[in-house]
Amino acid sequence: MFTFIDTIQDLAFLNNELLEKSYLGVDTEFRRTTKDNMKLALLQINDGQEIYLIDAIAIKDPLDHASFLFSHSVVKIFHSCKEDIEAIFSWTNKEMMNIFDTQLAHSFLEDEYAVSYQGLVKKKLDIDLEKKETRSNWLRRPLSDDQLKYAVLDVEYLIHLYQEQSEELLASKKFDWLMQDIERLIRLIFNQDDFVQEPLRTIPKSQENELFFKFNELIESIAYREKINSTLFFSKKAQKDFLRLVLMNGVSQSLKGITVWREGLIKNDLINLLK
Repeated sequence: MFTFIDTIQDLAFLNNELLEKSYLGVDTEFRRTTKDNMKLALLQINDGQEIYLIDAIAIKDPLDHASFLFSHSVVKIFHSCKEDIEAIFSWTNKEMMNIFDTQLAHSFLEDEYAVSYQGLVKKKLDIDLEKKETRSNWLRRPLSDDQLKYAVLDVEYLIHLYQEQSEELLASKKFDWLMQDIERLIRLIFNQDDFVQEPLRTIPKSQENELFFKFNELIESIAYREKINSTLFFSKKAQKDFLRLVLMNGVSQSLKGITVWREGLIKNDLINLLK
């Protein structure tokens, strides 16, 4: 069961209710034609008691009546949040905050990177989800019964996953690591100019390859020790970009560009590696 919201008056009433919640499961359906051309079609919300489908085609401008999405006190639970954040920005022109990502959380807890929502629900709850409407035209109205069912299922289990993962992250002292990564992701989404694409090499290619090989071994060793996915910890592309920054700017300056938890794990070993 769900409630369909397609007027600004109903959205305003719902917004006041959702601002009182501690956490919400959130998902979006959208149409993207290019990197910078995205249109939100549907916003799905699970407040733990009821599921709401908000029609962003009918409600072209939410005004101030979607403030629950930007509340410091309401946790918004996503699975693979990057495009959802961008889709919501295309509708509201506001940057989200206080986000939990179940895909990212899973990578901190188990050696599996970029698990799908369908895969995670199957693994944790032994429930098979139908995904027939993945490539539907979500801009067309009216939405079909199959589309509505699909949209509801995408937020049905997010709160359950969040509650279980939060406990595991706190027990393993990795909850703050997750929050740092989400904050960094948000910065990268909305501040692309701060991201260094391809620094120039300052040492011969052969020496760079040797250094990369040793750094990669270090990353794999730490990831194994800390029981986190090595790609999540430091992908090979991130390793190369980071090492080139180190060679250009030094260790201290380069460490400022990564999260605090990563710095704490690699700093001493990195200094020893470069000696």
